[in-house]
Amino acid sequence: AWEEGVDDERVRRMMPSAIARVRQQARVGVLSDAMADDRFCQAVARAVGAGETVKAAAGTIRFTPTAMFEQISGPSPGDLPMRLPGASSSNSVALLGDRLFLKLYRRLQVGPNPEVEVGRFLTEVAQFPNASAVAGVVEYVGADEQVSTLAILQALTPNQGDAWRYTLEYLERVLDKMKTQGPSSDPPEVRYAAFLELMATLGRRTAELHLALATPSGDPLFEPEPITDADVAAWAQSVQEQATTTFDLLARRIDSLSEIARAGGRILLERGRELLQERIGSGAWSGIGGLKTRYHADYHLGQVLMRENDFVIIDFEGEPARRPAERRAKASPMRDVAGMLRSFNYASFAALTRATTELQENVETLEPVAREWETETSRAFLNAYRSRVKGSPLYGDWSGAIRLLDLFLIEKALYELRYELNNRPDWAPVPIRGLAALLTPAI
Repeated sequence: AWEEGVDDERVRRMMPSAIARVRQQARVGVLSDAMADDRFCQAVARAVGAGETVKAAAGTIRFTPTAMFEQISGPSPGDLPMRLPGASSSNSVALLGDRLFLKLYRRLQVGPNPEVEVGRFLTEVAQFPNASAVAGVVEYVGADEQVSTLAILQALTPNQGDAWRYTLEYLERVLDKMKTQGPSSDPPEVRYAAFLELMATLGRRTAELHLALATPSGDPLFEPEPITDADVAAWAQSVQEQATTTFDLLARRIDSLSEIARAGGRILLERGRELLQERIGSGAWSGIGGLKTRYHADYHLGQVLMRENDFVIIDFEGEPARRPAERRAKASPMRDVAGMLRSFNYASFAALTRATTELQENVETLEPVAREWETETSRAFLNAYRSRVKGSPLYGDWSGAIRLLDLFLIEKALYELRYELNNRPDWAPVPIRGLAALLTPAI
């Protein structure tokens, strides 16, 4: 884009995403992220709708619409006005009118993209209404026929932000009220009534997502399979191996952590391996039953958008630190339930930290409130989830499902601890305390 002539307004729009200035003789312009250019984004939407292919130097760029493209995009997707969202993202995103959401992946990987696979299944096969429908996909096909996903085009969902932000704001108000007005005489189910009903809705939507992903289709990538004793034993063994990796990493990093993280971390290092062995190493994993299916694979409050008093589930890429094959593997959907319960724990910690930054003496007063809120929220979510899946083949006996939940809660906390130690050491106390609580109430 050049800084003179008819493109002046276009250049001004692109300047916030400019990478460098460029010159061609007397003309000076900017080299910018193409996703900041309305013409580029509109051209992508137009190409997807037309099912175009574009030859590249060593391969082909393939634009493929889904069966829902016209219903999602409307009659003229290439003419929709483009705008950039205010929120940050790990990928490049743009909005087209009030209909389309274009996501360009920044980190390309060869092979099937879990978000595209799951999104298309939910859109075209299960027709699940509480996920963003997929309108199309852009892929690069190399000369060796290997495929990499470049972008996904989805329905734009009107929303009031994600559930993580909503939850933090709600819990901060609860804690602020406690600081100014003191404890309430109402029981927790009354005190948090409206929020608990919202989390019950989230529990039902989560169950409905899992039921949708268990839809029989004949597609081997999605066809539900019975959980075998060997599956569960392998999951338990994997958790033990992850624990070894996690505790070794904690031992190397513990001296660099905050005082509160060091204290909890040392207790984990002293007793964690022994307690983990007691919890899962000698457990009898036979007779769990139920189905293994595709699932969200990175499920937390930041992955659900608020839509009035309901939710839309987004981002089916899976946990970023896991290999693509792991993110696409079938497992018990109870892994998603564990992820959301751990997210409630994170929200409790984040809100408590903000509420006690100025006066640390508030911790003693406010921490029981935050813990009570987490307990009640988890109960509302899990009870609604159980009621919705009752009678389905997703799980065998519910007691077996709870044993899986305990296993996956430990697995998730181990993953979180590795992630925080490597990326956000200040957050390490959350999974450290979570692991301590999960392994034994007495630790």
